[in-house]
Amino acid sequence: MKNIVFLKLPFLYCWLLAALPSKAQSGLEGRAAKAIYVEVAGSSPGLSLNYDTRFRAGLTGLGVRAGVGVMGGFSEGALSGYTAPFLLNYVLGKGRIALEIGAGVAVGYATRTGTNPLTGVQVNEEGFLLLGSTGNLGLRLQPAKTGLQGRLYWSPFLTGDGLSLARIGLSLGVGFR
Repeated sequence: MKNIVFLKLPFLYCWLLAALPSKAQSGLEGRAAKAIYVEVAGSSPGLSLNYDTRFRAGLTGLGVRAGVGVMGGFSEGALSGYTAPFLLNYVLGKGRIALEIGAGVAVGYATRTGTNPLTGVQVNEEGFLLLGSTGNLGLRLQPAKTGLQGRLYWSPFLTGDGLSLARIGLSLGVGFR
């Protein structure tokens, strides 16, 4: 039951953000850019489905993204479970290609089983956890109205195990207004 509620919260949050009335004028030019996309690696370790929106009309400016994802452990003692990245981001540019800068957190519900390599003790953990702090710096290809949106970016990830600088995220989805 907790898993179902946890997975629904980011979608409810995104739906509320999308439903908020804006001070926009009529037509597409007065609407904030939005996007739904699938992301590999990046701000969520694994595969995630995300919703992104700007806080004001247009393609650029301050915005937020939230998502749900899965991660799978392929090695002894690795985490596997569900993830939810939440980031504030800022898009800079004048056109379809823009720079995106963001920061946030990734939370999750995960399990870890295996043997601790340092102590030799069998580990069997499960529960909600803060996976880490994350950021992103990269390029965003976005449609002027509705169409294909892609992102390629560097995403450092800070966890209790240390800082991972070798993370590249890739996403593909649909941008709309």
